[in-house]
Amino acid sequence: MESQTLTTPNPSSGVETFPHEVFEAQSFLRNNDPRNLVAPLRQAKFVLADTAALPAQTARELQQAVLLQDQWEALLAERELLRNDIQRGREGLNEVRRDLITLWAQLAEWPAYERICGHNPLPDLVQSISVRERIEEFLPGWIARREDQLATLNLKMEACAQNNGLAHLL
Repeated sequence: MESQTLTTPNPSSGVETFPHEVFEAQSFLRNNDPRNLVAPLRQAKFVLADTAALPAQTARELQQAVLLQDQWEALLAERELLRNDIQRGREGLNEVRRDLITLWAQLAEWPAYERICGHNPLPDLVQSISVRERIEEFLPGWIARREDQLATLNLKMEACAQNNGLAHLL
């Protein structure tokens, strides 16, 4: 999609000037997929075809619609961040659990390591196990808190979508 912007008409040209919000909305509508717009902006697309007939009330409504669209996009971004956090937390938990299995196996074989390498691995192994066990205890609660945040956000998004004609985007 090609990005376009509009400039405000020059008052000396004899063309009536319109509120900045109208031009901001026109630019926004031209640069975004109409399927991803909140209902007021989708409706505004038809109204903006005849900008000469726009009353001041319409300009205010357009400004509110652009703000609503910005809020919707912020909710989408927040949802994506939470989903990524949860996925990364699950991956981290699985990695820690695999590391613990390996470390416990190495701990069981520490005398052989000491004979071969001449170094007692117990302090390092115990410290590594301790740290990973603490991480393993922390991550499930952290993941659960993020999942709760995501569930709350999803409810908020569903309400917003129902009120603003975006249910098809959930």
